[in-house]
Amino acid sequence: MENKKTKIEPGFWVLYVAAVFVILMIFCVAMFKTIKINSSLVAQKAEIEEEIAYEQDRHAELSMEGDYYKSDAYYEKVAREKLGLVMPNEIVFIDQNK
Repeated sequence: MENKKTKIEPGFWVLYVAAVFVILMIFCVAMFKTIKINSSLVAQKAEIEEEIAYEQDRHAELSMEGDYYKSDAYYEKVAREKLGLVMPNEIVFIDQNK
């Protein structure tokens, strides 16, 4: 038995190398696009997380403010300032210089 080696002509090697090079270039371009998209998504995620933290703080403040508006202290303050009411056991002094 004779061992026959098939020789590939030199032109075919160039074609194979060119094909591998083109495939690698396509892969590199795809990787760069993926990296660019990933970095923009990471930045967008950071912005959204910052907005979430801000809105959570704002929600906590509004919740506390809502609790204050439901409290007796707020009702008393409004009754004194807006309506001019006083508690039954208080003495009212009127400034006549005004």
